[in-house]
Amino acid sequence: MTVARRLRTAARATSRATLRLVRATSRSSTRLVRAGRRGLQRAAWRIRHGARILGRWSRRAMGAVVRGTRYAAYAAIARWRTATALAALVAVAGVGFVERAPLADRALHHPYFAVSEIVVAPTHHVRQGALLQWMGLRPGMSIWSLEPRALERRLEEHPWIRRAHVERQFPRRLTVQVVEREAAAVLLIDQLYYVDQSGAVFARVGSADTLDLPFVTGIEAAVLNGERSYPRHAVRQALRLVQLMGAAGLPFRVSEVHIERDQGVTVFPVEPKVALEFGWGRFPERLARLGEVLARYRGRESQLQEIDLTYDSQVVVRLRQGGSGHGDGRRVRA
Repeated sequence: MTVARRLRTAARATSRATLRLVRATSRSSTRLVRAGRRGLQRAAWRIRHGARILGRWSRRAMGAVVRGTRYAAYAAIARWRTATALAALVAVAGVGFVERAPLADRALHHPYFAVSEIVVAPTHHVRQGALLQWMGLRPGMSIWSLEPRALERRLEEHPWIRRAHVERQFPRRLTVQVVEREAAAVLLIDQLYYVDQSGAVFARVGSADTLDLPFVTGIEAAVLNGERSYPRHAVRQALRLVQLMGAAGLPFRVSEVHIERDQGVTVFPVEPKVALEFGWGRFPERLARLGEVLARYRGRESQLQEIDLTYDSQVVVRLRQGGSGHGDGRRVRA
């Protein structure tokens, strides 16, 4: 083999080796690029994920800051109101100290604490102006001079007031809430008085007051003799009976409830004009028997004069004179 041919063979071998080296280098570079790209993608994902977490924490932190700011604002308002009242009090104290006047007297009469608003809950029987007059309030009174418990006791002395609640709202507002008594009947003693469901007499009936309530009679002597337990207990039982009659749906209104110590309670309806003798106790059972009698005489109620329900197992009915089939004024068992 000649030298030239050997040179050409060596050149081709070198060229093939160089090509293989270039290809191997290219493949390595591609792998490195791809590996670098995946690493960059993972790094970018971690950065984005961290940013999201950081943003979420930031929003929560900002929300907490906003809520805290809101609560702080409310607390600041409350502190401002308290501080205002205290500042006014301190100012009054300073003036009192400078002028050598008593602090209590200065605070009591300072115009800043003069009551300028009185809120009274709606009432049915007593006018709001009458309530304020009963409490003894005057224009320009200092809120420091008003004692809520004393005002409540004063209000509860009013005949129509059962319970009262008074509250001071500094610096110059007063709220008044009352629970009124409800009249259940009119009690005849020496005059006419209202009585509530518990049997307590609480107010005299005025000339302009309503009388559209049942009258309770028969205990005048006991009251005038100074008895306490019997009259109230008797009135309470009589009003309980009237309440049960209304709940039973009986077709009449009660005009009068008469009480006798021995005979018990007798009810006189407006219509029909019949005396209903109940005695004492067992009212629901006796009301049931009364319903049966009234059903039997439906349409003939004008014949009834008296229904005696005081017996345990029977009802005695007295008919008016001229009643058909039973004779004049006779008592019959129903």
